[in-house]
Amino acid sequence: METARYKEIYWLLKTTASRLKKELRTKLEEHGITWQQFHALYHIPQEGIPSNELAQELQCNASNMTGLIDRMIENGWVYREHSSEDRRVWFVKLTPEGEKKKATIFPQHHENIRERMEALSNEELILLEELLTKLKQGKIEVENTDERN
Repeated sequence: METARYKEIYWLLKTTASRLKKELRTKLEEHGITWQQFHALYHIPQEGIPSNELAQELQCNASNMTGLIDRMIENGWVYREHSSEDRRVWFVKLTPEGEKKKATIFPQHHENIRERMEALSNEELILLEELLTKLKQGKIEVENTDERN
């Protein structure tokens, strides 16, 4: 296949993923939650999570995490609590309002994804899954090859 075709397909894949993410972000924001807050809620389990672990999950630094958690506290979704084992560690825990938000927003998010994917037939979805899996595995093979050299 010619190089131009690879570039076109790559660009189509990239722009499609970006558009889907933008649409999903917009739908979340209509419910009063940002993309970052949504992902933070996703990673906060019932028992809470140390703030440094949450920062790692969200791939952000401590100062960004502080601002994010502060805004979520203002919204009434989370609170901070010192670890009983190490007072230097802060746990981020869901409030009842945060649990309610999580229980409401995640099914809606999944429904938004389902609605968007309805543009494809079941057979097309299966084929797309197979093709994306193959493309992803090809990347892993390249990474493994690079590690051996």
